Amino acid sequence: MVRFSFRKGLRFLQGTKIWTLLKRTATCKLQFEHEDSGDIEVLTEQEVYRRWSDATWVVDETSLGPTKELIYLATPQDLRSLKPDEQTEVKRRLEYLNRAQKLMMETPKGFVCSPERLTRAIQVIASEQGDKAPPSWSSLWRWWTSFRATRCYSKLVDGRCRNHFKTDPVQFSVFEETVNEVFLNRQRMPGKAVADGVADRFARMNRSLPLDQQLKPPSKSTIYRWLNTLYRAVVDRAREGGSYTERELRIVTGTMQVKDILERWEIDHTPLDVLVVCRITRMVLGRPWLTLVIDRKSRMIMGFYISFHAPSAYSVLYALRMAIRPKDELVGSIKGIKNPWPARGLPGKVVVDNGMDLHSDAVDLFGLEAGIEIQFCPAAHPELKGAIERVFGTLSRDLFHQMPGTVFHCVDERRDYPSEETAALDIDTVTHILVKWVVDVYHCTPHKGLQGKTPLFVWQELEGKRAFDLPAYPRQLDLMVGQIATRTLFHYGVEYDHVRYNSPILGSLLERSREKLVVQIRVYEHDISYVDVLMPSTDEYIRVPANDQEYCEGLNRHSHLLVRRQVVKRFGDEWTQQQLREAKAEIQQMIADALRCHKTAKRKKAAAFSMQDSDGATAARASEAMDQALQPLILEKAPPLPVLAQSTLLPKFNISTQSLEMA
Repeated sequence: MVRFSFRKGLRFLQGTKIWTLLKRTATCKLQFEHEDSGDIEVLTEQEVYRRWSDATWVVDETSLGPTKELIYLATPQDLRSLKPDEQTEVKRRLEYLNRAQKLMMETPKGFVCSPERLTRAIQVIASEQGDKAPPSWSSLWRWWTSFRATRCYSKLVDGRCRNHFKTDPVQFSVFEETVNEVFLNRQRMPGKAVADGVADRFARMNRSLPLDQQLKPPSKSTIYRWLNTLYRAVVDRAREGGSYTERELRIVTGTMQVKDILERWEIDHTPLDVLVVCRITRMVLGRPWLTLVIDRKSRMIMGFYISFHAPSAYSVLYALRMAIRPKDELVGSIKGIKNPWPARGLPGKVVVDNGMDLHSDAVDLFGLEAGIEIQFCPAAHPELKGAIERVFGTLSRDLFHQMPGTVFHCVDERRDYPSEETAALDIDTVTHILVKWVVDVYHCTPHKGLQGKTPLFVWQELEGKRAFDLPAYPRQLDLMVGQIATRTLFHYGVEYDHVRYNSPILGSLLERSREKLVVQIRVYEHDISYVDVLMPSTDEYIRVPANDQEYCEGLNRHSHLLVRRQVVKRFGDEWTQQQLREAKAEIQQMIADALRCHKTAKRKKAAAFSMQDSDGATAARASEAMDQALQPLILEKAPPLPVLAQSTLLPKFNISTQSLEMA
């Protein structure tokens, strides 16, 4: 059987004429265009079906193709599914039909369409039932013709519209024109603009008409009622865009089926709904970014990374490093945690955003080296990572909105809450609180997507049925967050970003060959005091320290690049190591000053330069942050600013913070 459905490009043949379907209008009508003359004709579906059934229009089979038309089986409603008043009306009609049939079958002609005999039978039945509004003979016969073939009670349901609204064709045509001109565009004008446009059109039309032929415009309530009946898909596509419409009107018939833990991880970023203060100055730095990793099967949170830097490929790598590692040492270093965090292992697939910053060699090479499939979701489709999007909402409501200094979900929810004044948690405290909430609250809460089971229970239930893959060498997880570069080996070692690295083991490579040797190195964002060099002979990495440890110790790469720019700006290419150390001290002072600045943007940028992130807080080196979180907060007075040690900050130049802002 050749089938057709109303979709763009469908053609009908009317003799030698060809009509092509252009679109469906917002009023559920179909717009056709004549192929030769370009004439436009707007018809309802019933009008098209009428022309198709009487062969005035013939479907052009060459225009048929794949369609989204759905073929399905359905069961008609029964008598019990009707409303009480509809059931009463059906019983009334059935009683009229049964009694009329018995009365007329007693006569020789039987039950036939005779107005006189049907009228007499109806009068008898109405007097017996006391019905003051009996049906006419034509109505009774219409009921019978619908009922006799199938004997189905649903055929006796009154299908007439009883809203008592009659549509004036002139008013509705003006309304359609106004909707197409004013309402169906990206400006998203309100319904009032349509009402005003209709009123203006009728006013212009009535100027050329005599008083006795004036056209009456529709009321505002009628216009708003017509607006509510517009075809949603057409309206949303014109006002919101195609991608928004497809996402909002998508049909969900099931969920993604993941069979085992570690089969699929989802990663996403979000700004925290809480203001974080500086560790030293206790001044507000702003909202840091959270990168979170979740296991789709168990809904177990595998790891996270918090920093003031915008999300990047290295945010993903830092979060993955924490997700893969066992977390027993981390849980043991934080006081008050009662449950285990058994999440660990290498996943089979990692699903990340489609941002350009994530399409980098760092993520791709890590996936290739670890045997992990990296999948990038299309843009503007958060539903493809629905599990982690759901976790972000739970995190905000159950944790971050309960913290002092929260900014809530939006300005309307925040109202007059003084977020800046009540902010009291630094990034270490936030990190430790997040760990405790994940382990003792989220993992132990029944989850609707797990049929009421907790993520911890599902993980422990499945972990005994599989083997966990981990890197054979723990330092490989540290290597994964490093940037890969190649450098030529000289007698002073290797050089990266104008910092030289050397060691006796690295220098021994010069004894083996006269040719220049190019080695692969790994450099790190959080520390420039060392690099890892791949030894060509053993295919193993060795750690090589910087030659100038006095300058490099405790310095991250962002601050180092800022120091380099300052030195080159002042002294050009003729600079000394002493000048570099002095510039380092100056930059440290600038960062410290910026952390005290009254502008939050400067403090947040300074925190990014000082590498205040969760990686340092989860290094299992101290538990002071959790101790601080467990103590009651006193917010009446702001804590005094500490005095920085002069031995570590040696300002030699009088420079403003403009250079820090430019960086």
